[in-house]
Amino acid sequence: PRRGTTVGAAATTAGILYITGTVAGVLTKVVGAPVRGAGDPLAAAAEHSGAVTTNALLVLVMGLSLAFIPVVLFPVLRRVDEVLAIGYLIVRGAVETACYVVLAIGWLLLAPLGEVMSAGPGTASPVGVRLGSVMIDSEATSAVLTLVFCLGAGIFYVLLYRSRIVPRWIALWGLVAIPFYVAADVLAVYAVISANSTAQNLLFAPIFVQEMVLA
Repeated sequence: PRRGTTVGAAATTAGILYITGTVAGVLTKVVGAPVRGAGDPLAAAAEHSGAVTTNALLVLVMGLSLAFIPVVLFPVLRRVDEVLAIGYLIVRGAVETACYVVLAIGWLLLAPLGEVMSAGPGTASPVGVRLGSVMIDSEATSAVLTLVFCLGAGIFYVLLYRSRIVPRWIALWGLVAIPFYVAADVLAVYAVISANSTAQNLLFAPIFVQEMVLA
């Protein structure tokens, strides 16, 4: 009974963290839209400094929520395979968190840089446009995040499949959805599809829906 209580508490907490992280992630798309969709992101950031700060905080909430999932589940997952459980803890608990912190810092720097780089009323600075775009949608950061996320998710779903903590079809769904997630970022990097486009969001959808079902 005590072990069952521990697993139940960990499962409930992990589910709440998954939902919190996902909601925060969706809100970053909404709150950050005026800056992401602007022709001059730095100028837009200077104009919408409150939204930029809020977006940075949402990125941190998302990152920390997802980072605490492996921490909460570690006592349970280590009984299945301690090496894989430690790997999951390091990849998603530490490395992925560091990536989100870098992203949040990038957002916080947008507004002050926008004020410095402003080329005047109605004028978009070419350097500012490029710098702002890189800080918001850095291909390098996106590639690292994709690699880290998929590695951590792969380890996690293997552990879930082996342990039968959840129905195996949910774990298999996660493993099948990972290649679609990778394809969404790879195709965007090579400009086959646009970042934040409908096509990319459709490729992201299987893993997002799976995570909510899992939660």
